[in-house]
Amino acid sequence: MTYVSEFEIAALALELVLLIIYSMRRNYPSGSTRMYLLILICSLFSSAFNLVTLVTLAHIDTVPIWLNYLLNVAYLWAYNMCPMAFYMYVMRLTHPNRLPLNAFVILVSFISVDTMLLITTPFTGWMINFDGGTYNHGILFPVLYVTSISMIMLVGIALVVYKNEFAASQTVVIVVFAAALIGAVIVQGIWNELLIQNFVIALYLLVVYISLQNPDDYCDKETMLFNHRAFYETAGKLIDKKTPFTAIVFAIDDFQYINRLVGSKEFKGVIHDTARFLCERFGRKDIYHFEDNRFGIMLDGRDREEAESVIAEIQRHFAQSVLINGSEILFTPYICRLDYPEFDVAANEIRDALEYSVREMTRARQRNVVTVTAEALEEKRRETKVIHAMKSALRNDRFEVYYQPIYSVKEKRFLSAEALIRLNDKRLGYISPDEFIPLAERNGMITEIGETVFRKVCDFLGSGAADGIGLEYIEVNLSAVQCMQENLSQRIIEIMGERGIPADKINFEITETARTINEPVLRKNMTSLINEGSSFSMDDYGTGFSTANYLISLPMKIVKIDKSILWPAMENEDAFTILRHTVSMLRSLRKEIVVEGVETEKMAQLLSEMGCDFLQGFLYSKPIPREEFVKFMKERAAAE
Repeated sequence: MTYVSEFEIAALALELVLLIIYSMRRNYPSGSTRMYLLILICSLFSSAFNLVTLVTLAHIDTVPIWLNYLLNVAYLWAYNMCPMAFYMYVMRLTHPNRLPLNAFVILVSFISVDTMLLITTPFTGWMINFDGGTYNHGILFPVLYVTSISMIMLVGIALVVYKNEFAASQTVVIVVFAAALIGAVIVQGIWNELLIQNFVIALYLLVVYISLQNPDDYCDKETMLFNHRAFYETAGKLIDKKTPFTAIVFAIDDFQYINRLVGSKEFKGVIHDTARFLCERFGRKDIYHFEDNRFGIMLDGRDREEAESVIAEIQRHFAQSVLINGSEILFTPYICRLDYPEFDVAANEIRDALEYSVREMTRARQRNVVTVTAEALEEKRRETKVIHAMKSALRNDRFEVYYQPIYSVKEKRFLSAEALIRLNDKRLGYISPDEFIPLAERNGMITEIGETVFRKVCDFLGSGAADGIGLEYIEVNLSAVQCMQENLSQRIIEIMGERGIPADKINFEITETARTINEPVLRKNMTSLINEGSSFSMDDYGTGFSTANYLISLPMKIVKIDKSILWPAMENEDAFTILRHTVSMLRSLRKEIVVEGVETEKMAQLLSEMGCDFLQGFLYSKPIPREEFVKFMKERAAAE
């Protein structure tokens, strides 16, 4: 038989090129990466042995029969391992750390049967034989094709069973290759002389390396260290093997502020210097760069002293200031450690536990080393539940708007009210805005939630329920994230227009944070809405870095003094002096003054004497639902 060897030669050349490229790049040793390498090696050996057997079979009279058996058995074994490795690769995509038991048993069974048949074929002749001095396929040779097709069918089953765990690109590549491989098996089974299967496998390996098996998925391009995905997969593998480890994650403080202060290029230099220090001190293999300002280190958990030493080294490194653009800057690392198995956690919860702990200690500016505890994981689980509750509330329109009336000192009646969002979940019950609003800001839902509140307020004003109760305007909070949107004012004007709401019926409350994020965009939105007739309040005055410059630079009509200034003033003389001077300053700036947190008649009397314009607090009413608010306003109007 004359074989067509050109496809096999092309396959071998392509496989050698892929192996060289693979060897030159830094590949994370994940389960799928190892299976990819196995397919590549099996295919390469299959192609190489097949080409060698073509030569030895052409000289069958001079080549020892035992050598022909050895070479052909090696070729067929490597050839049949390719579809098995393909099945293992697909399973590793969904089970990166360990094959499921059923898949392992199936593979061992097929490999054992094929191996035994091939090893014994020199004695049985069942797979191949050289009877009559020629190369022949034995009676059980079709088992090889049956094995290949069975593996591909198992791949199809895996795609169905684990369909939600495969990305669309993975599914497409796997299905196309499976179809091509089946076609190649059929073609080679009919035309034995056409050696095409290894060429199809080589093309597949090329496509997979380009599209799916991308080393960059596990590598941080900035530092060329392994990334957060590699870090958490490593932790998962160690947990599956019950191997003790210590994971250390630290964040460099004030990332956004320093990035703006010194520039992104200079801050990248700090990141590179940190990566270099970690690699030189602890070795490149166990160092990971997550994103921006975060790094991770994976240590053997059986040596607790090593973990303490590593943490001390990091702290000493950052104890020295860095000279950037002529300024000495001192960076502080927020360090978090997780010890396994002391903190026994499932592999898929490692990320939640560590990332939550690092984020919280950064936000609280807690500079001591924090050890991850079960409480941190519970808090993260609580966060996840609250996020799901918010998504459900948006989807099913379950957010409520409550109203808290605001008392006019001059008019001696309620002229306005603040709209406040409330969330009651079927499973979690009442969820405080102090809990879900920061989460919504971090998870990108605050814009949709803010628009939902504004629509409900406009619906209330447009329903007629607010007529005749003396309500001149409603105060609506805008988050800092909303204020960053270029089209915020346009969307608000459109919503008011759809419902026929005069712009002067709305006063928008913003905090100083909005200004620090993007003042030009904020000013543009404010100007546009003020031109329509709306007004603005500065909310929570006294809780942050409130300055007179902020009040001067932005067109604020009203300033709301936070209860954190009022309450201490009722018990402390110095605090009272601060409150009095704050009110005096705001009056000199011709701002209308609202004081929040008014709970007693004594507070109200004092604030009235100081010259405050409006009072808001539980003395008058807590925030109440729309219907109760209308009833409250009508009763108060009737009593006047």
